[in-house]
Amino acid sequence: MMRKLVCLFAMGAVAAGLAGCGKKEQVDPYTKATLREATYGEVVSEGFMYKIVNPQIVDTLGNFVVVRQGNLTAFITANNIANQVGKLGEMSNLAFNVVKRFRPMVYFQCTSVVSPKDSVLCSSEKPMAFPRTADAATFAPPADYTDVAMTELRYDDTGGLQAMVGKKFSTRAKLVRVEGDSAAVWMLEGDKPCPSPYLRTPQRVTVTKFRVKTPRPSLEIVMRMLAKTETDFVGGFTFATVEPLPARAENQICGTVEVGYVRFLETVYMR
Repeated sequence: MMRKLVCLFAMGAVAAGLAGCGKKEQVDPYTKATLREATYGEVVSEGFMYKIVNPQIVDTLGNFVVVRQGNLTAFITANNIANQVGKLGEMSNLAFNVVKRFRPMVYFQCTSVVSPKDSVLCSSEKPMAFPRTADAATFAPPADYTDVAMTELRYDDTGGLQAMVGKKFSTRAKLVRVEGDSAAVWMLEGDKPCPSPYLRTPQRVTVTKFRVKTPRPSLEIVMRMLAKTETDFVGGFTFATVEPLPARAENQICGTVEVGYVRFLETVYMR
């Protein structure tokens, strides 16, 4: 009787072992890495497939999630990823399964986003527009950009403003999000008042202002990052139009500009 029990136990163990042989342990193809490790290739991953866990999310918009580690920022992209991430609720505990891409810039194409309670699959079938980028440490504005200080520009200098139309300028300014302006969402302002040579009363000493023409989403999200981190606009624009004199006298807005490039941390983003 004992011998039969031993034999039956042995046969069951062999059968279980044979059944187990048919099952392969699933291996996660995504290599866990920090944003910096994945960006600079400090961790090697076959097929450049990474799992970026709990990155600091700066902002989301349309096809873009901007993440940050120290002075390093990167784009995680997928069609409508901002909405997909929003469905997961709290953004402080997410893991992004991504594939690193190199053109037209280094970015991470997302295949899925995982939270402690749920996950969503991401698609990149529809084309996306990316900004061109450059290293801020070595970037030099193109030759057709002229440096100008915001304090050199006056809303009441009609001739001077009209001469600027169509030309490109580089400057530093305060970026302001405008909620009540029907013509623009963003405005550039000088960092200090610019007195008029014609009207020197204290009431007419104002900062210079420009409306910003709505940029494409890939630059819009950079503008939002500047605003969220209270970082000055350092970049270049094309002067598009001059405000009519009555409007300039009322609101001291010189005109409308179109952003050509803007710096954020270690990167310059261009149209």
